[in-house]
Amino acid sequence: MMNWRKTLPISVAMVIIAAACIFLATPHIFPSEPDEDRSAAIHNLEYITTNIEMVMTSIADSTESASVALSSADSMESPDVQEALNGLLSESNYTLSYAAISPGGIIAAVAPDRYTKSIGVNISGSEPGDTILQTQKPFLSDAFIAKEGFTGIEFAWPVCSEKGIYKGSILAMADPSEFVGEIVAPVEKEKGITVTVMQPDGFILYDRDTAQVGKNLFEDAPFTTYDSLQTLGKMIAANEKGSGAYTFYRSPEKTGEAAQKHAYWDTCQCIGKEWRVILFTEDGAV
Repeated sequence: MMNWRKTLPISVAMVIIAAACIFLATPHIFPSEPDEDRSAAIHNLEYITTNIEMVMTSIADSTESASVALSSADSMESPDVQEALNGLLSESNYTLSYAAISPGGIIAAVAPDRYTKSIGVNISGSEPGDTILQTQKPFLSDAFIAKEGFTGIEFAWPVCSEKGIYKGSILAMADPSEFVGEIVAPVEKEKGITVTVMQPDGFILYDRDTAQVGKNLFEDAPFTTYDSLQTLGKMIAANEKGSGAYTFYRSPEKTGEAAQKHAYWDTCQCIGKEWRVILFTEDGAV
């Protein structure tokens, strides 16, 4: 047998090795779908990711604007603060509530009125309150299960005087499963795809199977019983973009029927946080 090292020029051999390294480094598990299907999936994914990021940015921007406008307020108990919170709530289609906290973490004002019982509560001593108070910087929390039972995220923007003295923060609460659903559900229905949005740690923020929202891909059943899904999940967590395939049950109505599915993912970012937006297409039963 001929030795390939002797029959190929060194330069050609190096090109082959480099190409192999690039192939192995690319996130994938199984061969990709046909180019036409892949292009359509990526186009839909880009549309969804861009629109989710736009909504997150709009919430952050409006909260920032209110915080800047309140820099001259005497305190977070000022009537101007309550007026600002009411204005934020009336102008936003994506948030559930707003609050203003004092430098010590005391809730001084809220909107809407049904949360007035929260006034006087101290948010320090737990997260995300401690981080908001200690950093005194713009902040977006990880998702958490609110006491009302929904999956919540909290935006915070500091209010500072003209001299830079911290006067408190404006907080905005949102349910990602709601505003992401408004963007994604019409596309899922029209294109025959499914979408999941999750944090890199595996916490699921949106899925049309609402039973999955609030669960963790790496910790909870039924996800942990599918090895290929776990392998793909680790790749998704580690890479901002990519594609791959895995086996999972066909649908919430057909949990006993497994299917091979392709996944494409991208990342939206806001205030230092990343969310993985994952689009799925289905090959067929396995």
